Amino acid sequence: MYDNKTHKVADRIVSIAQPYIRPIVRGKTKSPVEFGIKFDLSIDEDHMGRIEKITFDPYMNPKSLREPWNHKTRTGHYPERVLADQIYRTKKNRKFCKENGIRLSGPKLGRPSRNSV
Repeated sequence: MYDNKTHKVADRIVSIAQPYIRPIVRGKTKSPVEFGIKFDLSIDEDHMGRIEKITFDPYMNPKSLREPWNHKTRTGHYPERVLADQIYRTKKNRKFCKENGIRLSGPKLGRPSRNSV
């Protein structure tokens, strides 16, 4: 780090017991850094759960919502609904879901109202 004049190490080990875990910097007061598994889960017509993606990396790619495309490739049709975090509910993703008849559920966008706080 000294020779390269840098303060960061890519993919550094933060846990000896679980070296594959990566920290996620959230910037929250209570817990500024979080750890954990991230996964995408789908449930088919037979009510069977399928893990589409599993990772310990802090992935945050709100630009695209790939799961409906994966579902259509596998089953031949788009899913009836998608439950997504607020970060995935972009204008582009909402438009795509509306055009393809997909109900996009999740937390409301924007700042919470004074009454809900």
